[in-house]
Amino acid sequence: MGKAVQAGLSGEALSGRGVLDAIGGWRGIAEALVPGLLFLIVYSFTKDEKLAVIAPAALAIIAVAIRLIRKESPISAISGAIGVGIAVAATLISGEGQGYYLPGFWINAAWTLGLLISIAVRWPVLGFAIGAFRGGLTSWRQDRSLRRVALWLTVLWLAMFVARLVIQLPLYYSGNVEALGIARLVMGTPLFALVIIFTWMVLNRLRQSSDDSTIETVENTGETPPAA
Repeated sequence: MGKAVQAGLSGEALSGRGVLDAIGGWRGIAEALVPGLLFLIVYSFTKDEKLAVIAPAALAIIAVAIRLIRKESPISAISGAIGVGIAVAATLISGEGQGYYLPGFWINAAWTLGLLISIAVRWPVLGFAIGAFRGGLTSWRQDRSLRRVALWLTVLWLAMFVARLVIQLPLYYSGNVEALGIARLVMGTPLFALVIIFTWMVLNRLRQSSDDSTIETVENTGETPPAA
């Protein structure tokens, strides 16, 4: 979210490389998708949740080890390993394959609640992200167009989390692990990337509109535009 907001407000042109970096790069995508994909493949063939969690758990440990061996920052790999560890624990405790996806519901529910509250109190979360890259966390509230953009972008992010819950929860309660796994993969990084792209485009257009307004004002008044 932060990278998309920064890129859009800075006027950086939307590019495949930029979007890829915003969602964590190829390694970040692999660390996010491969554990769940391995679990889904093994479970689909064996129907054994205990056996299925071995592959993602081993992969998470290997990812951390590789980062340490190469003397790279292990933070993202460790956070991913923690996420996988929680999913493995939930699976073993529940004794059901769909338990692997239970922590994801908690995360999406937490985001949904937080975004809803921010909208209800008229302090949409995206406003703070916009403010952070404009030099003041609350300066955006003084600009009507920024308030409107912050609201609708927050609604967009809220819609993503709500859609995940609405589509995936019925699959969870029906015990359809394969369909739930596919839905989780499709509505994970790919859907996240689409939201990133739209956020970037909206803020980029907002930046261009702001620049055009400044130029028009300067032309009408004959004043010298402020230095960038």
